[in-house]
Amino acid sequence: MRSIPRLHRRGAILLAASTLLGAGLAHAADPVKIGYLIPLSGSAAASIGKDMSRATHLAVKHINEAGGIKSLGGAPLELVEVDSRGDAKVAITEVERLITREKTPVLLGAFQSGVTFPATAVAEKNRTPWVVDLAAKADITERGFKYVFRPVQVPASGNAESMVDFVSYAGKTTGKPAKTVAIVYENTDWGQDMANTLRAKFKAAGVEIVLDEGYPPNSPDLRPLVLKIKGKKPDIVTVTSYAADAVQLHKLLAQMRVEAMAYIGSAAGQIDSQFIPLVGKEAAANVFTTNGWAGYESAITTPFAKRFWDEFVAANKVEPNELSVSAYGAVWVIKDALERAGKADPESIRDALAKTRIEGTDLNKLLGYDIVIDEKGQNPKKRYAMQQITPESQYRTVWPENVASKSYRMAWPMNAAPKP
Repeated sequence: MRSIPRLHRRGAILLAASTLLGAGLAHAADPVKIGYLIPLSGSAAASIGKDMSRATHLAVKHINEAGGIKSLGGAPLELVEVDSRGDAKVAITEVERLITREKTPVLLGAFQSGVTFPATAVAEKNRTPWVVDLAAKADITERGFKYVFRPVQVPASGNAESMVDFVSYAGKTTGKPAKTVAIVYENTDWGQDMANTLRAKFKAAGVEIVLDEGYPPNSPDLRPLVLKIKGKKPDIVTVTSYAADAVQLHKLLAQMRVEAMAYIGSAAGQIDSQFIPLVGKEAAANVFTTNGWAGYESAITTPFAKRFWDEFVAANKVEPNELSVSAYGAVWVIKDALERAGKADPESIRDALAKTRIEGTDLNKLLGYDIVIDEKGQNPKKRYAMQQITPESQYRTVWPENVASKSYRMAWPMNAAPKP
């Protein structure tokens, strides 16, 4: 066999190498940018925002490690994260920048209803799809918008309805029904939406409302409000608050020994990872809270879910909650839409999001519900559970019965008064 001259051999190797390199460069997929707005500072929701951000980044990591968006040649996801600071004006300015300068074809966020509501209007005007993570103001998806989708959350009314349904269930199950309620809420879009539904539902359930009072968020001293609660002697106290206010209210309820059958939170401050450490183990014991996630026992049943749980705990030294689980799930919804769109342009992503139908997958088992987007951009499959914080500082699902913990029995009524 005739040998190839050294010079020719070297040229052939260089040519082959350059061909392979060129092919690799030609097929290297550009990242798909996701504009992500979340409060990381400047508001009572910042601690929750940080938990959600951690989960969002973890979802991006897992998707990229699994090969990115396969229909786009393995394109990785790239978060362009913005701290909204809980300020609607900041969010509006940043949304404009993300769309016009960063050229993000899809947006995600922004947790707080008061921020998400005006910011999504900017996205709608610019025909850029927005996946709402946890903002619950009903009007976010009740305005006839075509570019706004809420796959892992429902309007605040669904949360409030679950609170009242649980109170009725607990009374019937134990034979100890609640007759009176104090409704306490932060005076924001979210808090007012919650209060509106709670009033109507408690009235329909025959529970008398003895106190109905909003307060300014981040209030420095809520003692006068807790004095009013104590004076009314309600059977139930509902607390719709973010972390800082929820901590202050529950500490005061304990310190001032406000006796009630139950204190019920609204899937915000009471499930914040700092709630129990800051309130204290004894004061937190037996507090109830709605939760859009049924918890470890019911949901961590697959390798997919266990990987999420283990890596989140290892990285952050806290357990995931509904907020972090939902944030994680929202990124996978975007991933699913991108796979079906086959293009990273806003219109294609919007059309794919509108046809979202994720059912029976490992993601659904983690979340606890299927994801089907209706004509309003909402997911009618999302439901709330009720959890109770145990004396051992664990969240245990007690309702509905089909997802209730098998290792914990609900305490109702709770202790006569929490210990300070």
